[in-house]
Amino acid sequence: MQYLKFLFNSVFLIGLAIWISVTAFYFILVSNNFETAPIAADGLNDLVTTYIPVLFLAVFLLLFLTRKREAVNWIDLYAVNKATAKKEAWISVLYLLITQVILGFVFNMGLHFPGTDIYVTGSHAQADVFIWIITYTFIYTVIPLYWLKRRGFSLRKLFASFKWIRDLWIIIVYWAIDFFGPILAGSTDFFGGITASQYAQGIPLGIVINSLGAGLPVVVMMHMIFIPRVAVLIENKLTVILLGGLFYSLFSLFDQGVNYSSLSSALTSFTYIVMTQTLVGMGKATFTVVTGNPFIHFITLHVVSARVPFDTRMYIEIFRLK
Repeated sequence: MQYLKFLFNSVFLIGLAIWISVTAFYFILVSNNFETAPIAADGLNDLVTTYIPVLFLAVFLLLFLTRKREAVNWIDLYAVNKATAKKEAWISVLYLLITQVILGFVFNMGLHFPGTDIYVTGSHAQADVFIWIITYTFIYTVIPLYWLKRRGFSLRKLFASFKWIRDLWIIIVYWAIDFFGPILAGSTDFFGGITASQYAQGIPLGIVINSLGAGLPVVVMMHMIFIPRVAVLIENKLTVILLGGLFYSLFSLFDQGVNYSSLSSALTSFTYIVMTQTLVGMGKATFTVVTGNPFIHFITLHVVSARVPFDTRMYIEIFRLK
């Protein structure tokens, strides 16, 4: 038992060392005037004002508030075979990394539309959105769900285990924080220049689009495949959450504003993504680790909250909603 505890602690320390090293490297690059990708232009401010607060509110606070909850039955609910869980977790990491590299470098696709591009009015067509949805849905939802089903996974059993009433306070509080936070901070102009009719069409449209293209892929790959297998092997919740955060950072390598066209900008892009998105991913992972419900992050820290204020205006313009 003492050996297992040491192993769990060592895994956590390794993951923490990776994040600290990458973060330190980012600041070394910036201080030495390396070419900075658009997404990484203000890393220190982003880290202090956005991502570290996410870490404390969505990870440490939620872990404390739910500390007395019973453990999730990962093996039964997610059809995890403990004997093969480690291999399957690594396979999911390699599958994600390889497909992300191909989609990002060859097709300029990222987890969130429009990939590495920074959207400006008229820069993308409706066809671009549909291609992104179909590609991401097939690669990260259809194929992985088929793989899960072959291993005995049942969506019906999983949905029957959800305790929505018990977790309602989590959904309401964290949805409100993540929805109104960017608006109050001035990160997005959500309430300006959009008519009621455009809101009525654009918000549900954006939710559907992002659900298919971004939300469900993360739910399946990270919350139904990777986290349950790691959780079966490692009882320490914080270690599972940290590894989930690192996994999510791989999913974000080709987000808007990254630039891999030169070594300098590629380094600042990569280090910024790992530095920031690991913390976001830890927040997402925490909801599943403490509740067993992979859709709570989907409502609170992904599609139904943050993506609505950030993407509604873009989809209104692309689909010419009036």
